Amino acid sequence: MKQFYTLIFCLFGFSIFAQQPYYDDVDLSLTGDALYSELQMKISSHNTSFTYGDNRDTIKTSDDEDFDDTDGSDTSSTIWLIYGHTDDSNCTTDRTRNENNFGGSSCEYNREHTFARGLANPTMGDANNGSTGILADPQNVRPSDQQMNNNKGNLLFTNGSGNAGNVGGLWYPGDEWKGDVARIIMYMYTRYGVQCLPEFVGTGPKQGTTEMLQLLIEWNIDDDVSPFEMQRNDYLESEYLNRNPF
Repeated sequence: MKQFYTLIFCLFGFSIFAQQPYYDDVDLSLTGDALYSELQMKISSHNTSFTYGDNRDTIKTSDDEDFDDTDGSDTSSTIWLIYGHTDDSNCTTDRTRNENNFGGSSCEYNREHTFARGLANPTMGDANNGSTGILADPQNVRPSDQQMNNNKGNLLFTNGSGNAGNVGGLWYPGDEWKGDVARIIMYMYTRYGVQCLPEFVGTGPKQGTTEMLQLLIEWNIDDDVSPFEMQRNDYLESEYLNRNPF
């Protein structure tokens, strides 16, 4: 099983991260467990003072709809909402939201742990604005409509098509977001190891499975890395001091 994990790890591909100066001190000639361990060590270095509360501010730039990566400026007051798909009269399904509409009421957004806090083993615990470490990791925290976030809850990810939503008691992240989710889950596994195994948050048995890993590969291929994800990664490198290699 460990060998299969490292095979999947390699199949996600590193052509993108290999082009980033951030990885200049990573030995890309390594393979398998050795490469996994080196990359895990690399991305474990981070801004240790970064808190869960800090995400409220960084989201306004990292997830900005019109972020200008040429000069690092935040050029709009609108952010993307993970799992959202349509800006209409139904706030729950909004793709975007004014960055200042943060909270727990209707038509506000809050912070979604893509790898759900309660599904890690051991669990990540309860988050408060002063939380640091895994609870605060901005690579895993994305803005989501508060009701959409509630609908998703701790449902396990599964395959589907079209927009995000409940599929037989499981959760499909949507055609637009499934690649983002796949790359976040692989980041969490790479950084936090067995606490965040992919099968903990996805379809298939909870131990000894490859089903969710195979699905992550499919999602990674079908929904390729977007300029928006690169924007997030570049900004979070400056704020959190690490990158998502996937």
